[in-house]
Amino acid sequence: MTPNLMTECVHAILIGAGQRGEEAFAPYAVQNPHRLRFVAVAEPDPTRRAAFADQHQIPPENRFESWEPLLAKPAMGTAALVCTQDRAHTAPALAALQAGYHVLLEKPMAPTAGECRALVDQAARCGRQLHVAHVLRYTKHFQRIRDVLRSGVLGEIVNVSHRENVSWWHMAHSYVRGNWANSAQSTPMILAKCCHDFDILIWMLARQCRRLSSFGSLAHFRPDKAPPGVPDYCLDGCPVQDTCPYYAPFIYVDLLPLWRSFAATAASLPALLARAQERAPGLVKMLSYMAPPLRQAVDYGGWPRSVVAQPATPENLLEALKKGPCGRCVYRCDNDAVDNQVVAMQFDGDLSVTLTMQGHSHIEGRTTRIEGSRGSLKAHFGVGGAWIEVNEHRSDCRMAYDTSAALGEGHGGGDQALLASFLDSVSGDGKGALSLAEQALESHLLAFAAETARLEGRVVDMEEFRLTY
Repeated sequence: MTPNLMTECVHAILIGAGQRGEEAFAPYAVQNPHRLRFVAVAEPDPTRRAAFADQHQIPPENRFESWEPLLAKPAMGTAALVCTQDRAHTAPALAALQAGYHVLLEKPMAPTAGECRALVDQAARCGRQLHVAHVLRYTKHFQRIRDVLRSGVLGEIVNVSHRENVSWWHMAHSYVRGNWANSAQSTPMILAKCCHDFDILIWMLARQCRRLSSFGSLAHFRPDKAPPGVPDYCLDGCPVQDTCPYYAPFIYVDLLPLWRSFAATAASLPALLARAQERAPGLVKMLSYMAPPLRQAVDYGGWPRSVVAQPATPENLLEALKKGPCGRCVYRCDNDAVDNQVVAMQFDGDLSVTLTMQGHSHIEGRTTRIEGSRGSLKAHFGVGGAWIEVNEHRSDCRMAYDTSAALGEGHGGGDQALLASFLDSVSGDGKGALSLAEQALESHLLAFAAETARLEGRVVDMEEFRLTY
């Protein structure tokens, strides 16, 4: 999305300078100072708070340890970005709306259906826009799939199979060792990870779900699956450190799993760089002194490394892994998030849809298959790139689309496009917004219904569920 250079610069506050706030959204202000300026920050971690405030030249009096004193002040700008942990979304978002800010809220909106509805109602009462960070709507990949469906080339849509393939190392990082490992402390994985997927299905298909069922469990990351003699922490002399794929230094220091995922789906030149970093990191480091762009690979300090240590040097990473949460054995954590779940849905028009989420994929990415009466669509949306293939039944004509984003654009370009759209919307009337809270609510209700169906072992009637929850 091309920025509107005539749009007035939006002054914003950031609540939560963690991975999403600091790494996904804040760089936009640095790259587009004519469009966005951060004037205040609330962040409990003093290191993150200081780093963000220094980068954006925020004065000391506008740096806050918590959001309450920040939002007690008169509004400092037009917008508030709420990027706290999942269970801490509701209160600051409600307060920010009440204080007069338009709000961009990280997904999921809230941990309960009641809180989600309260957020939608508060935005309406206050006459403020509440956007939810459903970034997939803003990617050219899913926009192209939607265009294909609208074109009619597939005929009548009969079946959709969508998979959220969480890689084994991402599962270990976020849902075993990380902030989303325990549902009581965060949110169920089907909500935290797949409210995106429910949302994109609803948006692409332009239909509502009538009923659903769901099955899932935590199959692998449990104490009874641990190899004999493994300690609580990887660096405490693990006897299987040379063979265990979840060995913490292998994931965070060597970073080989990330490079492999990137290389598997990236275009030719970035893929070659990723393969080189995987297979000959010493050579890449030596060459980087003559070719500065290679430093991006050698000195990479972004996710997931940035979650472990700041700054994410090898020395800091190893120190943090000794007794930090990311250094724990994956079989010795307090996790209860499922590592596999399938949701079977019936949409309007007798359309059957399945969503499969699983945390043991070799390569990270979303895959989609759509079957119609006149053609089929296959698509892959990966870390390094994306593509779509359409085949017509009668002619056997094949149409292929490269829907990859530019190198370095988060979520296939969705992060940047979402923020640009948000700024356009709050500077105008909001009519062009793709992810206002009332639009996002349905995807969250599907996630809550899926977890209800899984836990209670029943088919959920969505019309009844919408009225009850």
